[in-house]
Amino acid sequence: MNKLQQLILSMMLLVVASVAVPTWACDALGPNRHLGVVTKIDPSAHAFTIIDAQRNKPMTFTATKKILDVLQVEQEFVVTFRMEGRQMQAVAIVPFSRAQTK
Repeated sequence: MNKLQQLILSMMLLVVASVAVPTWACDALGPNRHLGVVTKIDPSAHAFTIIDAQRNKPMTFTATKKILDVLQVEQEFVVTFRMEGRQMQAVAIVPFSRAQTK
């Protein structure tokens, strides 16, 4: 394989890898965690919604006022939650850029 072919192959692998990462992003975080962009914060319902990075579907979590105050619409967060009946209760959030450095 000549250098040009190696370069092209390397670039193709890089593109495929960068596209594949969001596909399994939430599974890679472990149980009871989701990664997504906040699309809605509803203080009156004590809830917020993200678009899940893995499934590309909305997920709504209940949360304390303390958590809701930290959230920002259009920002990416890792949400740690526990199930309370059929509802997901957020117990911790971390901005995704900060989560990457840990």
